[in-house]
Amino acid sequence: MVGLNAILKEAWNTSQQARQEREKIQALSLTKQCYSMKLDLLTNAAVVDDAIRFVSDRSNDRQVIAMNMMARKNQMSLTIIKTKIS
Repeated sequence: MVGLNAILKEAWNTSQQARQEREKIQALSLTKQCYSMKLDLLTNAAVVDDAIRFVSDRSNDRQVIAMNMMARKNQMSLTIIKTKIS
């Protein structure tokens, strides 16, 4: 989606600045193709499900990393306390 948005922006700019009619039509054609691709991606149930699963998995990964970091911090604190007691 990010790539398509970048292409759309450039195609729109090109269509507005084109000096030749052919160049303008080609830029507008590319714009139309990008919008069609975006629509296909956003309405394809399999793609949407995969994207949701991907985001959910990444969120879970971040939670696991955060819990591991907290466990290491707690372990270090316990080590310091044990050292001070000894």
